[in-house]
Amino acid sequence: MTQFSDSSINMEPVFVKQDLSNVKDELAISAVEMEFCHNLFTSILDEENAVQLTKYTNILNALENLRADNEKLKTELLSLSIKLEGYAECDDMQCEKFYSSNHLAYKEKVEKHFSQYRTLKKKLLLRVNMATVSNK
Repeated sequence: MTQFSDSSINMEPVFVKQDLSNVKDELAISAVEMEFCHNLFTSILDEENAVQLTKYTNILNALENLRADNEKLKTELLSLSIKLEGYAECDDMQCEKFYSSNHLAYKEKVEKHFSQYRTLKKKLLLRVNMATVSNK
């Protein structure tokens, strides 16, 4: 039976790197989805009258804010990725805590962003569905 000592390889930096890669992919697909949702929603609103357009302005504004946040998170991800390159070189708990804290703070921010995006996307898609059903 093989036992690992305290000097065994720390795999957490590898998992963090993979996690950041997954976040990068999710941010990229979210940007594409947001563009699609915006175009779909505005094309349906073009068929509505001006009164309806003002009714949905809040959704479009929220979508634009999330698109801006998405881009900001992509920039922060690049900066964090560069900062975390030193994680694998940590040789004490204080160093690991520093990198882990940075990663977890970013992860929390990203999860909040994705939650807000899913909520808005659901609202937007329900409105689109109602508009298409009522036009039949």
